Amino acid sequence: MATAETPSAVHDLIEHLVATPADRALIRTDLDGLLQRFEVPEAHRAVMREGQRDDLARLGIHGNYVIKWLIWSGRPSMPFFPISHYFDRRH
Repeated sequence: MATAETPSAVHDLIEHLVATPADRALIRTDLDGLLQRFEVPEAHRAVMREGQRDDLARLGIHGNYVIKWLIWSGRPSMPFFPISHYFDRRH
């Protein structure tokens, strides 16, 4: 659900991609066309292109959609750290 700060276009876009998996490739091949097709405002496009989890959340995008967008666009959805962190702590 969009908030007053978030254009419904962002949620409409992500909902379309949920329902139409074949169009997810457009995120990598024609992102500008996809954003234009769903009339995502210019003010939000840079965040959609390059923003991280918190940046997207600040737009008011639902958390589930933030994660989906990050995964589909090839960006990490959360900070990573080496698995050795767990093993180094075991005694």
